[in-house]
Amino acid sequence: MNTPWVCRKCRRRFKRRNQRHACGTGERADLLRNRPPGIVALYEALEDFARGLGPVEIVTRDRYALLRGARIFADAVVMTDALRLAIHLPRRVEHALFIKVGADRRHVTHVAKLRRKEDLDSLKPLLREAYLHSLG
Repeated sequence: MNTPWVCRKCRRRFKRRNQRHACGTGERADLLRNRPPGIVALYEALEDFARGLGPVEIVTRDRYALLRGARIFADAVVMTDALRLAIHLPRRVEHALFIKVGADRRHVTHVAKLRRKEDLDSLKPLLREAYLHSLG
C-alpha cells in the first residue's frame, strides 16, 4: 500500500486516509456457527487459498467475509447449502459457475455459488488474478 492510513481505534490499515469502515475484523467463529460441515470445509479451503496468495486481511460480519489485499478482491457469503463467492476482476470472464456478472467503473464482479471443493479449484486462477489486481 502507498502511504497507508491506520485507524486509531481498530489498528486496521487502509490505502485512503480516513477510509470509511466498520472497526475490527469480526469473529470467524460467528461466520461458521451452525453451518453444515461441508460448507465449513469449503470456506476453510477458500480462506487457506487466499492466505497463500500473500498478505490478505479477512473481515467477517454475520454471514459474509471480505477478502482484501490492498483492497477487496473477493467476498463470500456462507449459506446453508453453498458458498456464494463474488470475485472482483479488471475484466469480464466467462465461466460455467458464474450466475451473475456486473460491472462498475473499477472492476467486474463475477458471482458463483460453490458447493464442492472442485468448484473452488476451478476458480482459483481467477481469485489469484483478482488478488494481484487488488494490489494495484
